[in-house]
Amino acid sequence: MAEFTKLEIPEVDFDTVGPDVGAPFPDVVLPDQNGTSLNLHEHRAGRRALVVFHRSADW
Repeated sequence: MAEFTKLEIPEVDFDTVGPDVGAPFPDVVLPDQNGTSLNLHEHRAGRRALVVFHRSADW
């Protein structure tokens, strides 16, 4: 019978991970759904945006 090693996962303090609420989004250029490069700050022209990162199961 196979032996399994217990995986220890460190505790994460989510208050210290990632940007603060309301912090400016970094200046990034990402492809849109058609593959065209899009600069978020230029496209939004100062208007607010909700950015959602979705991890697909299809890599």
